[in-house]
Amino acid sequence: MRRLEFQISEVFTNIRRNGILSLAAVLTVLASLAILSLFFLMQRNLQGLLEEQTRKAQISAFLKPGLSEAEQQALREQITAIAGVAQVEYVSPQAALARTIESMDLSAAERKLLGPENRLPAKFAVHPADPAGIESVAEQLQKLAGVQDVRYGEKVVAPLNELQRRFRQWGWGALVVLSLATCGIISNAIRLTIYARRREIRIMQLVGATDGFIRMPFLLEGLVHGIVGGLLALLTTSVLYAQVREASAVIIPWLKLISLEELMPSFGIGLVALGMLFGFGSSLVSIRQFLREA
Repeated sequence: MRRLEFQISEVFTNIRRNGILSLAAVLTVLASLAILSLFFLMQRNLQGLLEEQTRKAQISAFLKPGLSEAEQQALREQITAIAGVAQVEYVSPQAALARTIESMDLSAAERKLLGPENRLPAKFAVHPADPAGIESVAEQLQKLAGVQDVRYGEKVVAPLNELQRRFRQWGWGALVVLSLATCGIISNAIRLTIYARRREIRIMQLVGATDGFIRMPFLLEGLVHGIVGGLLALLTTSVLYAQVREASAVIIPWLKLISLEELMPSFGIGLVALGMLFGFGSSLVSIRQFLREA
């Protein structure tokens, strides 16, 4: 117990004694983790934007004219029974006309040009459970007896689904690469703090200190650097991201960025834990190398 207390006291003594190097290590952890976390938030927002667009995809199953209410209800039940269908909504010709006018933002004079007769057919708006399976659902809808035509914007939906799939793969791949680069940067910074004290390590070995006794204070220092740097990175990221959200709400009001509160507390815990992991791991690798060389 006394040995552990001594080593912990040595950690804070060494941090004060090597203030500039310790500050450099903490700032390196701060900057590296802040960049990594901002990249992660950017990736999550872009992924969320693509998912939102794909979720809007729906199939319009236009009905054959002259179907009775009973036939429409039977057809609705058939559509609901299709695998991959999440929701079915009936859209009357009047509702379809109102939506068309609203989406096109027509003036009163332009609405009169449409004439009194509504030629739009009734339809079922079919929402697929998985946007990736929209083509399969559309093919099954086309086979139903009461369906005259099926449209789902295949020229847009298919490329959008492919883009989402590729972005998910490349986004996470880039995040892994950036994490490895972050680990390397932090490792070099902590390695410099240990290198500056290589003479101290050699003296401790000459007086008979074991490798475990020498190693522990450096590991604890790396842990402290990681915790402090991770907390500062979390604070910095929160402030910067809040400002970005406020600016985007004014400049691009239609772009809804993810609230950081939605990711808490897992985001904060993960960021600090990552700092601890990088700090401890970098110290462990560096001190082992110096002990072998000494």
